[in-house]
Amino acid sequence: LRGWFAPPRPDASIPESIAALPAPVRLVLDLKSRHVSRRVWALVIDYLRDAGARVDGIASFNVSEMRDTTRYCSSPVNEIFFLHSAGDMQHCCHSGQIRRGDRVFFNAGSLFWDFRNAHYVKSILRRGSQPCFDEKSDAGGYRLKPYARIRAGPGGRAPSEGRGAAAGEGSPDDESFAGDVFARESVCSTIQDYKDEYDLSIGLYVQECAIDEATLSLIVKYVNSNLHVYDLGLSWGGINGLTVKGIQPGRFSVTDGLRSQRFVSVPWKKDLHPGSSKQLPMLGFVKKVLFH
Repeated sequence: LRGWFAPPRPDASIPESIAALPAPVRLVLDLKSRHVSRRVWALVIDYLRDAGARVDGIASFNVSEMRDTTRYCSSPVNEIFFLHSAGDMQHCCHSGQIRRGDRVFFNAGSLFWDFRNAHYVKSILRRGSQPCFDEKSDAGGYRLKPYARIRAGPGGRAPSEGRGAAAGEGSPDDESFAGDVFARESVCSTIQDYKDEYDLSIGLYVQECAIDEATLSLIVKYVNSNLHVYDLGLSWGGINGLTVKGIQPGRFSVTDGLRSQRFVSVPWKKDLHPGSSKQLPMLGFVKKVLFH
């Protein structure tokens, strides 16, 4: 931004700093759990708005702590709930932590089938003395779990069920999404089932420092082809929009963007459906370990 505007003084107030910017400021606040009351967060939001910022939403991994903060704000604010995995979303729907009409984000890495690492090891053996990661050839081992399947959208045909090459094949500019990237497994409930039943708005995110280019490319194509399900899109924290150079899967490591969140994520329950009357306990850290 240097050269575009005169930077504010170091001792400038928040309103003065916002006024000095060349474009309106729009914020989504990531609220870390510090046992701060909703009334205090509401005061912070109202102050930022009075200072000239547009607070589009607030987000947190602590669903119960942030819930209904909007009631204490002078005007409504969108509440966005972060979860570690698709399985977390499913569990929270049945525990009552996620309610009808909520906005949720979960890690897109939880959509991937883990056996793709075996495919990568095989590709290393095939290449012999040059075990380098190749985005196009190695992408063929990437598979999405069955609960990521999408039914037809408003246009009639499900974008993720189209014919075509596997992920990573075709021209570099090809943005289509092939339906043969799904793991072959028995039919189960899907993310789309829960979106429809609970009228959810859903988005995805990843750990930017732990994802390779082939994985990110597949996620982007999957989201762009299914915006009627992932209407909040893909959240990318890298300001420059680039992946970290050199990230690639290894013999015993996975670069799907899930990173250490895989150890506190609840797996998807194949036999559980959104219409079920089964009530699950509230999800906390200890229960995440117990439910694996």
